[in-house]
Amino acid sequence: MKKGVASFFVLVFLVFSIFPFASAGVGLKWEQETALVPENSKVCLTYGVYNPWPRDSYVKVQLSESLSDVIVSSEGIVDSIPKNTFSNSSIPVKFCFQTPKVYSQDCLLFNSLLCSQSCDEEMRVYEGQVEVVEVSESELKAGGSGGSATTMTVSAPLRVKVQCIAHGTDYGVVYIAVGVIALIILLWRFLKSKKSKKSKGRK
Repeated sequence: MKKGVASFFVLVFLVFSIFPFASAGVGLKWEQETALVPENSKVCLTYGVYNPWPRDSYVKVQLSESLSDVIVSSEGIVDSIPKNTFSNSSIPVKFCFQTPKVYSQDCLLFNSLLCSQSCDEEMRVYEGQVEVVEVSESELKAGGSGGSATTMTVSAPLRVKVQCIAHGTDYGVVYIAVGVIALIILLWRFLKSKKSKKSKGRK
């Protein structure tokens, strides 16, 4: 399900009216939060992070544990967002996923040949969050070890829906095998007949 450009902006203070001196924040924008892809296929989704405030922000960009089974790569992971980085110039962060084979098939041979798929099962969905956690510069350089300062987290939904493609049994392989066998038999008979004629001619 595609959405129009969605944007969510969180300031790094609890209430603006109470803390008007706040000068940094982090935002997260996205155009697509759900991908529908067939089994055993790859898909990539891109999110953008930004910071329109006059002070650099330090962040950790991460995915929910629930998406760990399908994530295969991430590109453009950032650890800092320069000041005055606005929504229209947000820093892209791309996550790529590989969907597994999750739906059962009915196969006539060896559980892998002459298979059909009815797609009667409930759709498999891998669902979680893209999280941008603001941290201090010292915490970032320390790799997140030790005590953590109070942070704010911006999150956006991310769903990977595995599409089941229904199909009947494909007998194409059988037809090809039968054709090859028939051709071999015809060739064998032809060579045998030719050999027999040569033998008679020599007598």
